[in-house]
Amino acid sequence: MGNSGCDSKGCKNVSALSDSCSLPTISVVVPVYNGEQTVATCIESLLEQTYPTERYEVIVVENGSTDATSDVISRYPVSLLHSPVRGPAAARNLGLSQSQADIVAFTDADCVAHPRWLAELARLYVDDPDVAGVGGAILAYTHSERTAVERFLDEHPPLINWVSSADQYLPHLLTANASYRRPFLYRAGGFNPHHLAADDVDLSWRLQVEFGAKLAYAPKAVVYHHHRATQGGLARMYRRTGFVEILLDTMFWDAPGFRRRRGYHLRRLFEQSARLPLYLMAAVIRRVRLARGAITPYEAMVPLLALLRESSNIYGKLEGLWATRFMSDAEQALALEPGRMIGRLFSSHKE
Repeated sequence: MGNSGCDSKGCKNVSALSDSCSLPTISVVVPVYNGEQTVATCIESLLEQTYPTERYEVIVVENGSTDATSDVISRYPVSLLHSPVRGPAAARNLGLSQSQADIVAFTDADCVAHPRWLAELARLYVDDPDVAGVGGAILAYTHSERTAVERFLDEHPPLINWVSSADQYLPHLLTANASYRRPFLYRAGGFNPHHLAADDVDLSWRLQVEFGAKLAYAPKAVVYHHHRATQGGLARMYRRTGFVEILLDTMFWDAPGFRRRRGYHLRRLFEQSARLPLYLMAAVIRRVRLARGAITPYEAMVPLLALLRESSNIYGKLEGLWATRFMSDAEQALALEPGRMIGRLFSSHKE
């Protein structure tokens, strides 16, 4: 990547984006931990972008992998860094520290970027100089050998960028598909390394609350995510989601306009708990229908997967309430030993 003008090939690739070749430079940062199964496809999709090659670079940050991740990455013309600090936030910060680009974009090693991903992100920065960050759509990576869990998550997306619910506090950019102007990242101090999950939502909210940053959503800037493929992976993901939901809401308790306090979460826990026996009853009924040949095996499994999702999320929220002293002290949860939290919330391999 350089700051020189585009060549004729580069101008042709982005002619619809800009009449000139003065496009922003972009560093794409990809943290990875034990990603030997997916990182090659991720890198190849990034190297095949329609954005001018001299205007972007790819920085992959290995985060303590014990498999052949580094060997796979070394086969590609990308920058490979090794983070001595565990956790995706620390890995992203290391990648950020090595960037000199105008924009720093983020995706994950289990994602595949659409060829126009960077071009669509850059379009919003070019069109509006006041935009500080842009994210795009996160869709399921589909393939012919999907498991029942993958199909379930395709139908019930776990990663929704920008706005995921009506009661959400502020828009967010998930780092499966996010980008920011580099100066804003430095103003915010980067990602919080004590956050082992939801560091991306935390950063989005801090930028908006503390700096009045303007974020934007580019629906055509698409990445495809390898959803969890096993029941264990589904359970761990929703347990993690529940934990960090409580943690984030504790951290932003005093933010202007914030409303998701203890009462809200207690009501949500009651509603979620009330659904558990309904899922169980539905599972029994569907097993009978399956035995009669009225439905498919996948249709029979859906209530059980919903039960696993809901119960795991409840478990994570209860852990979050305990760790934050019933939403009164976020610092206690953030101070938990990283290795312990990684073992609790993450798997050592792709699930």
